[in-house]
Amino acid sequence: MIKFILGLSVVFTVFIFSSCIKHEVIPPPTSTVDLNCSFIGYVNGTQTELTQNVLGYNAFPTNDKYIYAGTVLSRMLYISEIRSIYQPQSFKLILGSQLWDAAVATEPTLSMFNDFHSTNSGISLPFKDYATMVNANPSVVGVQVEYKDNNGVVWKSKETDPGQIANFTILDQASDNTGDYSIFECSFSCLVWTYDVQLGQDVSIPITNSKFRGWFRR
Repeated sequence: MIKFILGLSVVFTVFIFSSCIKHEVIPPPTSTVDLNCSFIGYVNGTQTELTQNVLGYNAFPTNDKYIYAGTVLSRMLYISEIRSIYQPQSFKLILGSQLWDAAVATEPTLSMFNDFHSTNSGISLPFKDYATMVNANPSVVGVQVEYKDNNGVVWKSKETDPGQIANFTILDQASDNTGDYSIFECSFSCLVWTYDVQLGQDVSIPITNSKFRGWFRR
């Protein structure tokens, strides 16, 4: 009988002890979107290459939203820039504009965002000025390139230049806890312009055989 009682005591003690142990809860791994950016091409005949995590370069996506009242559809411009906090040289791509009804949603939905970029993937897109993309005919989607040189001078493409080429390829569309992304590669050749104070006129340089890899964020 004593042995039986002692046995029960041991079992009870083990039960109480085990019930007090706090088991560690290991959260499931968090999936993250693989984001990589780079630029390679010829700027005024000189080969130029910018690479993520080299000399501080990375891609920085921003969106410019234009809300219009009444029956006029609102417009979203998607911007991706590869730049560094240490180096002045940078490239910026502007793609737009996506139209949507701001009375229904404050911004394009995820499906609208994905459809817009997928629809404009794998086709030649015209070059358009920023102002045109904001106020253009609803059927017009275009691209503008901005380049900042080693002296900090900003050069911009113009829609009036003939023979310009821009082709987007959507590499992936994915989401994580930081946002929704459209990862792209854009091949382009164009002229970029700036105003020369000494000459008193606009001057241009060519950007050719260029490839910009980056991402847009919804």
